[in-house]
Amino acid sequence: MLIGLCGYWTPAAAIDALTTGDAIAIHQAVRTQMDALSNDDADGAFRLTTQEKRHLIGSPDNFLRMIKEEYNPLYRHRGVIFSSPEVVDGDAVQLVRVTDGAGKVWIAVFWMLQEDDGNWKIDGCHLLGTNTLSI
Repeated sequence: MLIGLCGYWTPAAAIDALTTGDAIAIHQAVRTQMDALSNDDADGAFRLTTQEKRHLIGSPDNFLRMIKEEYNPLYRHRGVIFSSPEVVDGDAVQLVRVTDGAGKVWIAVFWMLQEDDGNWKIDGCHLLGTNTLSI
């Protein structure tokens, strides 16, 4: 089981492919959440998680506390590089190369879910450390 940015990750309905519009919306959702986190906008960041994860986490304050404690590179990142969103084993994912304040490079894997209203939301994240330092 993966514990992710938005709580416990659970698989969603499998998808086959992403449209260009989907890819843009996924990228924008993750970028907007990361920007909100770097500006201490707990409400804005929390709104970009799925309804299920918001229910599990409970409040924007709980969400921001979890980010600070378990995902600090996302909270205080120095730089980000996005790959193109893609489908992996039926799941929409967005990979982001994150450089933290100390220059260490991390890979954030965001699992995305399209909710009933058509909006893409973050359903979980797994943060992977690397042995790379950014210059």
